[in-house]
Amino acid sequence: MKPVNGSKVLVTFWGTRGSISTPGRITEKYGGNTSCVTIRHRDTFLILDAGTGIRNLGIELAEEFCEQGLPRRLHLFLSHTHWDHIQGLPFFEPAYNKTTKMTIYGSPRKGRFLGSILKGQMDSEYFPVGMSAFSAGIAIKEISAEAIELGELTVDWQEQFHHPGGSVRYRIRVDGKRIVYATDVELDRIFRGHNRSEEDKAMGRAYLDFVEEADLLIGDGQYTGAEYGIKAGWGHSTIDVLLEAGYRGRVKQLAVFHHDPQHSDKFLDNLSAKNRSRYHSDYEGMNIFWAREGLTLAI
Repeated sequence: MKPVNGSKVLVTFWGTRGSISTPGRITEKYGGNTSCVTIRHRDTFLILDAGTGIRNLGIELAEEFCEQGLPRRLHLFLSHTHWDHIQGLPFFEPAYNKTTKMTIYGSPRKGRFLGSILKGQMDSEYFPVGMSAFSAGIAIKEISAEAIELGELTVDWQEQFHHPGGSVRYRIRVDGKRIVYATDVELDRIFRGHNRSEEDKAMGRAYLDFVEEADLLIGDGQYTGAEYGIKAGWGHSTIDVLLEAGYRGRVKQLAVFHHDPQHSDKFLDNLSAKNRSRYHSDYEGMNIFWAREGLTLAI
């Protein structure tokens, strides 16, 4: 994962699984680690969520830091604080390196409790060392501005309310390119819910505006339609609705993300084969793929 020259944006998937990590033989292809994605442009490094996938990222970054002998500034954006999005942070090697400077961003709805939540998962009842063991320079910030400027990158954000406890979606803009990370939202309630309220309709319009013509949309597609029947209200989307939303938003690439822990590689392969063909002839510009741990895209 070495940086490249030029203006390319590198997007790497370190964890693509939802709810709980699922290591094992039947998840080797798409991966068993929970949510973590990086976006790298020149010297600016963004991390989206700190699920178990952040552990392998940290190992690679530690090796890179050692080779370069330089301090590294990292920006970690949390969509929310459910376990599958923060549980890798205690195992993130750069957090124990005093040359690392890391800012952790989260929803203003959490307020000052964001720091308490992150420290709480490292309480001695749950973890052998406390967050005070981090020797890196760490700042925890609630997002206050409409957009955050980091190097040449601009990060926009919006709250997503159809998820228990809420979540935040992010859009990264640079050189006319747009990457959207919008996991953990129940799009079925927004676009297909029975007796949709005016608020739901407004949420649907806001979602489509946010993802419109994105070069890459990383979206929540945890359930099949059959599974959703008993999991409505759990805060995740069906694949059908995600693909329809991406199509309506005219996105160029759509990564189906946050795979259900029960979905094996074979199951995801079958879903991919079935759904890719549905949109290939209808909208040539939208490339659909199932996010896979270890995959790097140059945008």
